[in-house]
Amino acid sequence: MSFDVLTSGVGNAFSQRHWGTHFLVRQGDFVLGIDCPDSYRRALGEHGFQHDGGTLDVDDLDGLVITHLHGDHVNGLEMTLAYRRYVTDETLDLYTTREVADVLWDRRLEVSLGQTWNGEEYRSLGPGDYYDLHEFVWGVEEAIGPFNMTTRRTTHHIPTAALRIETDSTTLGYSCDTAFDPDLIEWLEDCDLILHETSPGPAHTDLHKLADLPASIRDKMRIVHLPDDAWELEDEVGLTFAREGEIYEVE
Repeated sequence: MSFDVLTSGVGNAFSQRHWGTHFLVRQGDFVLGIDCPDSYRRALGEHGFQHDGGTLDVDDLDGLVITHLHGDHVNGLEMTLAYRRYVTDETLDLYTTREVADVLWDRRLEVSLGQTWNGEEYRSLGPGDYYDLHEFVWGVEEAIGPFNMTTRRTTHHIPTAALRIETDSTTLGYSCDTAFDPDLIEWLEDCDLILHETSPGPAHTDLHKLADLPASIRDKMRIVHLPDDAWELEDEVGLTFAREGEIYEVE
C-alpha cells in the first residue's frame, strides 16, 4: 500500500539555504516524523503541508523517530516536547535506538525540561511527562502505526540508524548520516524509494560514489543532507536531489 513522504528539510548541518534533513511519512491520518531539526514547527509550517483540514503541525504527529543525536537531527526536540506538553497537553510517542535512549534525557533534555514553575513553586519533571519512549532493536522490525520499521547501524561519528520503512508492499529506504557503505546500499537497493545522504568528510558519502551506482538504484534515489555548494553539481553527477516541500508517493 502506498504512502507519502513529506520532505521538509534537505540540507546538511551547515546549510544556510535549507533546513536540516528531516521528513515525515504519512498513510491516511497517521503521521510519523523522522528527525527534528532546529525550529521544527517553523520548518513544517514553511512548506504548508496540508493535513486534517489545516497546515500540518507538531500536534498532528502520531510519533517521532530520532535517528541520532547530532544537533541538525535533534535540536528541535526540546521545544517540540515543550509545545506538546504546555500547549496541546499531549505526550509524544518517541522511537529511537538504545544508544540514543540511554542518554537522551540525562545528557540532552533534563537540563532544560526537568523543572517547571507553576506560579507558586518549582516542580521536577521526568521523561514520562513529555514522551513515551520506544526502543528499537537493531535489525528487528518494529510496528509503528501502519508502518513496519527496521534499523541498521551506519558508519558515522556516533551511533546512527539507517531505516527501512515499509507497508505491506511498499518500502522507503533512508541511509541517514553515513560513510559510503556498499553493504548499506545492498540493504536499501530493493526499496521503492531511497533517500540517501551526501556531505564532505570521511563520515559522510561522497556524491560521486553515488553517481557510480547502477542506474537501477540511482533512478529511485533522491539525495538529501546536501551542502549548499553541491546544488550546482546535480546535472553533472546525474542524480536527483530532493526538494524541500515536495511530497513523494512511495508506491
